[in-house]
Amino acid sequence: MGAHVIDSLLFQDLFGTERMREIFSDQNMVQKWLDVEASLARVQSEMGIIPKEAAEEIIRKAKAELMDFTEMKKQVDITGHPIVPLLRCLKDVCENNAGEYSHWGATTQDIMDTGMILQVREAYGEIYPKTKQLHSILCGLARKYRDLTMVGRTHGQHALPITLGYKIAVWVAELGRNIERLEQCSERLFMGQFSGAVGTIASLGKDGLEVQRRLLTDLGLAVPPISWHASRDTVAEYVSVLGLLSSTLGKMANEVITLQKTECGELEEPFKMGKVGSSTMPHKRNPMYSEGVVSLSKIIRSTVPLAIESMVTEH
Repeated sequence: MGAHVIDSLLFQDLFGTERMREIFSDQNMVQKWLDVEASLARVQSEMGIIPKEAAEEIIRKAKAELMDFTEMKKQVDITGHPIVPLLRCLKDVCENNAGEYSHWGATTQDIMDTGMILQVREAYGEIYPKTKQLHSILCGLARKYRDLTMVGRTHGQHALPITLGYKIAVWVAELGRNIERLEQCSERLFMGQFSGAVGTIASLGKDGLEVQRRLLTDLGLAVPPISWHASRDTVAEYVSVLGLLSSTLGKMANEVITLQKTECGELEEPFKMGKVGSSTMPHKRNPMYSEGVVSLSKIIRSTVPLAIESMVTEH
């Protein structure tokens, strides 16, 4: 039973998708942490820092399905720490004490930050192409309805004639700018983290920067110019861009709601077989999907100031 609509069996698909729930599940989060640990072991064995046999065993056993999540939960409650319980579980499943060589030279935030970016990159792989697809659909609608005359309004009042194609073209332009923002911020966002305690990579000596470069290259991430342990600006920027994108989508949905009012009747959501407008008024055709988009856009926008607040850190 879910305590929130996102977890609710009845309502979760109105507020998210199965794929997004998979991406941000505990199972996938832990797998991403293990992916970083496995890649680190591989790189360090290639450089002769840890034994090859130990690295091979770590890579074999770095699978979320092999981890005891119940035990990890107990350990998190006891230790108050997210990664140490994972490392203990990994060591338990590795043979010949190979797990002792995991996490060599790393710190918790290296694993968590890089794992988070791997999750966010997967989510971006859902968001970006769907946004591009919507942009393409809207371009087609703008062309299709370029000659369909409708009322243009200012301050909510009738002003001068426009066309529906023109209105949609305005949406197209705004959505296009958001696509550009997604592309631009992704160049700064998909950057890994491997800097060790306090960000100096001192524990690996002269090998530190090369381990960092090989590790992040192996994971398909950019190498940062310096540690970002205490910097959250790239994450805050991405959340801000998502806030802008969701606001554009919310604006479009709100237009549909407004123009579907009985007094206007200019636009209308598709009303498929089986959809119900009201439990007591059978004539109702409510813009439920558009209302859902508006609600979601408000939720996403509300996270923007929280993301920016996360930038204020110490040391």
